[in-house]
Amino acid sequence: MQQRKALLLGATGLTGSLLLPRLLESDLYSSVTIYVRKPTGLSHPKLIEEVIDYDTIDTAAEVDDVYCCLGTTIRIAKTREAFTKVDLHYPVKIARLQLDAGSKRFMVISAMGANPRSMIFYNRTKGLMEEALQRMDYPSLYIFRPSFITGNRTEKRAGEKAAIRIAQWINPLLAGPLRNYASVKATAIADCMLHHASEGKPGNHCILSGSIRNFE
Repeated sequence: MQQRKALLLGATGLTGSLLLPRLLESDLYSSVTIYVRKPTGLSHPKLIEEVIDYDTIDTAAEVDDVYCCLGTTIRIAKTREAFTKVDLHYPVKIARLQLDAGSKRFMVISAMGANPRSMIFYNRTKGLMEEALQRMDYPSLYIFRPSFITGNRTEKRAGEKAAIRIAQWINPLLAGPLRNYASVKATAIADCMLHHASEGKPGNHCILSGSIRNFE
């Protein structure tokens, strides 16, 4: 089987940093390009690191598969405008550039509550991102909708320790459709993304948090 080439956005974030070594170790890929804002110091025979500015980039990477793990919070972004850039405009911009360049598969992390008509700003932004991507008619589009994501973050988020403790208590009680609202490990998201990319089924697919948890 001919090896593919991959592009990873958000390689230094929680899920992206876990996904990167999986992509590099996978026989599925001959090379993995990462877009970063500053050099990471990482080294691997398959790794291609490109320092870019998402606001000005207008060229595409020659890759088959795109993994988008971009995401921030209002606390970190400071403003709704800055948040919207990271969680909506950047993923859509890169998706369009890559589709026009011939990329075949796009995998993106969204959120369980994503809805373009939601009254909640975060959920509405994620929903608008999903809606824009679905209109592009990618040969294969996978949207991953995790609930609360657990893992070792580089930045500390207010209330996260308490949320994790609550999740450990309540997760076993969430069954059936409610399973989608249990917390999910970032490692499971990374494994789930690679699994579905390897299948690369045609069309648009939405993978809910409960299905992602099958990879824990």
